[in-house]
Amino acid sequence: MDVELGCADAQFSFQLAQAHPERFVVGLEIREKVVEANCRKVAEAGIRNLAFGYVNLDVDLDRVFAPRSVDRFHILYPDPWFKNRHHKRRVVKLELCRVMATQLRPGGELHFASDVYEVALEALSELEAPEVGALGFTNLAGEWSFWRGNPYPAASKREDTTIKRGQRPWRIRYRFDPPHS
Repeated sequence: MDVELGCADAQFSFQLAQAHPERFVVGLEIREKVVEANCRKVAEAGIRNLAFGYVNLDVDLDRVFAPRSVDRFHILYPDPWFKNRHHKRRVVKLELCRVMATQLRPGGELHFASDVYEVALEALSELEAPEVGALGFTNLAGEWSFWRGNPYPAASKREDTTIKRGQRPWRIRYRFDPPHS
């Protein structure tokens, strides 16, 4: 199962589900109206391997999936929260990594992308922390390195816009291998 956290209009989730009918794709979003609109689109398109849910990641994610049931988490172009007083709202934090570490299957992946270098660098810093490494996350591009290119047959609208502007997406990929598996 692939899970897009903060899926918004879910272009990535739709494309991924259509490119991989053998995978089940779930998009999670905090805005209920967006979830409802995505559910309508799924029903209209008759896509059977795609579902959406309303979730506040900071509060609910630890109760959404069974342990070791997720193949890949995708965090794509999260809100940058530029003001210092709002940095606590940034998505990639130790607490989220701990939750993902319980839900990812061994060999699973965390895939992150941003068009804002500072946000990507902060996410990389969180993921390179010894506490996260101890959970079993390993950077697929090497320590403190970004991944080049999109390894998936899908892209978010934000990624499309970033590339059209001639900007670089800052992508991070981590493999999860729990220390006691």
